Amino acid sequence: MNSPNIQKKIFLVTLLPLMLTGVLLSSFFIWSQIADIDAALDAKGKSIANLLSPAAQYGVLSGNEGALTRLIYASTNDPDVVAIVVSDEQGKPIAHTNPPNRILSKNTAQTDDKLFKTFKSPVFYSSLAVDDFESTPTENETSSLTPELIGHVQVVITREHAIQQQTDVLVNGFLITAVAILITAYFAALMARSVISPICSLTTITDAISKGKLHKRIEVNTSGEIGMLQESINSMAESLERARDKEKARADDELLIEKAKAQTTLESLGEGVITTDANGAVSYMNPAAEKLTGWTLFSANRRPLREVFSVVSSKSHTPIDYPIYDCIDNGNTIHHDFLLTLVRHDGGEFIIQDTATPIRDSHDIIIGMVLVFRDFSKLHRMSEKLSYQASHDDLTGLLNRREFEAQLNTALAEVNNNELEHALCYIDLDQFKIVNDTCGHTAGDELLRQLTALINKKIRKHDIFARLGGDEFGIILKDCTVESAEKLATLIKDAAGELRFTWQRHVFEIGASIGLVPITRGHATSNDLMMIADTACYIAKDKGRNRVHVYEPTDEDIIQRSGDLQWLQTLNKSIETDNFVLFSQVITPISDTGGLARHYEILIRMKDSDNGMVQPGLFIPAAERYQLMPSIDKWVIRETFSTLARAGITGGGAGPDTTGFSINLSAQSLTDNTFLDYVIEQFSDSGINPCLITFEITETATISNLSRAIEVIEKLKQLGCNFSLDDFGSGLSSFAYLSNLPVDFIKIDGHFVRDIANNPVSRSIVESIAQIGRVMGLKTIAEYVEDDSILQEARDCGIDYAQGYGVERPRPLQDVLIGINPTPTN
Repeated sequence: MNSPNIQKKIFLVTLLPLMLTGVLLSSFFIWSQIADIDAALDAKGKSIANLLSPAAQYGVLSGNEGALTRLIYASTNDPDVVAIVVSDEQGKPIAHTNPPNRILSKNTAQTDDKLFKTFKSPVFYSSLAVDDFESTPTENETSSLTPELIGHVQVVITREHAIQQQTDVLVNGFLITAVAILITAYFAALMARSVISPICSLTTITDAISKGKLHKRIEVNTSGEIGMLQESINSMAESLERARDKEKARADDELLIEKAKAQTTLESLGEGVITTDANGAVSYMNPAAEKLTGWTLFSANRRPLREVFSVVSSKSHTPIDYPIYDCIDNGNTIHHDFLLTLVRHDGGEFIIQDTATPIRDSHDIIIGMVLVFRDFSKLHRMSEKLSYQASHDDLTGLLNRREFEAQLNTALAEVNNNELEHALCYIDLDQFKIVNDTCGHTAGDELLRQLTALINKKIRKHDIFARLGGDEFGIILKDCTVESAEKLATLIKDAAGELRFTWQRHVFEIGASIGLVPITRGHATSNDLMMIADTACYIAKDKGRNRVHVYEPTDEDIIQRSGDLQWLQTLNKSIETDNFVLFSQVITPISDTGGLARHYEILIRMKDSDNGMVQPGLFIPAAERYQLMPSIDKWVIRETFSTLARAGITGGGAGPDTTGFSINLSAQSLTDNTFLDYVIEQFSDSGINPCLITFEITETATISNLSRAIEVIEKLKQLGCNFSLDDFGSGLSSFAYLSNLPVDFIKIDGHFVRDIANNPVSRSIVESIAQIGRVMGLKTIAEYVEDDSILQEARDCGIDYAQGYGVERPRPLQDVLIGINPTPTN
């Protein structure tokens, strides 16, 4: 509620009762005076008529018109009397003052309209009593004394003067009332103003305070509650002003601190920061921006951004007009998906990433732009390097297998769409393993580099050359007929055969087995091409090595080799349907040392269509060739753990004499990044004590990826697992790697064990391995113990365990577990 409304209400509250009272009183007095005027006029008319009626008795009786005329004219001096008529008893005028026709009618005894009023008085004849003596009249006398009507006197009075008087009274009354109302209103306004003035001052000052004008004060000009309120508001304003000044000072200090922090932050940022005004002129640059652009803030200030921030396309090196006005005019945030090259003031260049954002004021109006950019040159080089490494082989610099397969897909699409002729060469080096085993991997790496350079000289520039892995290479011969491709493949084969690799007084001759496949529309995918080329290369090796085998659809060798593809389908289906069966073979202690517990090696069989068993030697090679061994190994681990758990063999109280179980791991599983986590998860889900499990890894698989093998072994040994190095002695570097492998068992290659009873060299090798095992604290296992003589020789050589048909033939794992724990749990 504002002060004018309050003032009006106070004014009306004060005025209305007084005005209503005054009007009522004035109306009362006015109407009283008007009524009095009418009453006086009536009294006058009646009085004149009553006075004339007795006086007119004689004139009426005598008919003396003159006497009556003089009598009535004597009564017409009053200005209100307009006519007097004396008539007989029949109403016939005898004498009158003015012509009465306009006032009186013959047949009307009295007229009363708005202007005139008529008063009529009867004229009686009464006998005059002359008897001086009082006597009681008789009945006849009484009747003779009753007055006799002999005529009438009519007096006509005008209301003109009375009406004028009433009008004057009414006008004067209204004037007096109006004056009284005005005087009352005046005093009411004065009273309202005196009451509302302090309130108005209060509302004015509070409104000013609410708008932040805390310096305003109210003049204390009254006493009582309003005066106290005025003083309180002044005190409140002073307190608020002091608090505001204190808060403003604190905010200014904080703003100064934050500004200093922001300035310090901007100056310490590695990213360049440039701000502009709404016209795109530079207003600020941090030190990083000065360093990257080559401009100082002093020299760049107020210059157009395009002059200070000069950029070109990183790919085409064409100048780019930076879209600053798209940011300022349209309010868009700018971020280029492609890289820009910033040209410094001195001509130097940096690859940058940039983001531009509009700057808005408190009213959301764009007043400029902030541009943030950073030197991406180093990261770009690293990204290109990583991209190169992701698609190239580190050792030779050739494309790797993944990139080669992508290029092969492109070549296949070109053949299908454009009817071009391409060819695929699959190269596998012969005798390369001898170099590694004799001189180590360093020598093997150098051989691969030399051979890569040699082959690069033989192929054309547009051909695609890649290292597929190990000693395997692939070449896509672009726009090349089968005849030309065969000639190029022969040149490569001859060059590899003529190479003499020398390393530390060792000279090696190697060769190259090459599978050549024309890339035609008949091949659905690049995987088909790779498998056929691999098969053709295998046939080249099988036919004597160091030769070229060209694939033809009617090639009987290819058809025979394609049986592996059928194994691939069978294996995939068996993995999906759990079409495998677990067998086991005992590894029994044969040493007199004691304290050795039996172990069982877990073996795998596959069911065939007749519910028979397929030996692993038939399907494992295909599984290894098509990278299915990790899936098979995972199946074996999962099924073994669940079978042991169902049989109640979890190894809760495992000790030195507890029966253990050995599970073979392939080289592919060792290099599978998900395999280790899978094994740990299976231990957790099944509740099997890791102390029950020994993992067997072959020497060749371990050596091919030694660092990964050591990592897997160490992590699983931390859980309590044991490790056995299988096929030990098959490589020439076996003893050299043994000291680096944290294994618990050495399983001697069966090639030596099988001949220890008849071949002194084999026996010496076995005996030396057993002796080295004892020195290193490792247990030795002789596999392929096929008869008692081999068993005895193994015992004499100091071997700790024996395994083979001479000890026990493989049996289903379920049968073995029943003998170990006859009361399995469900």
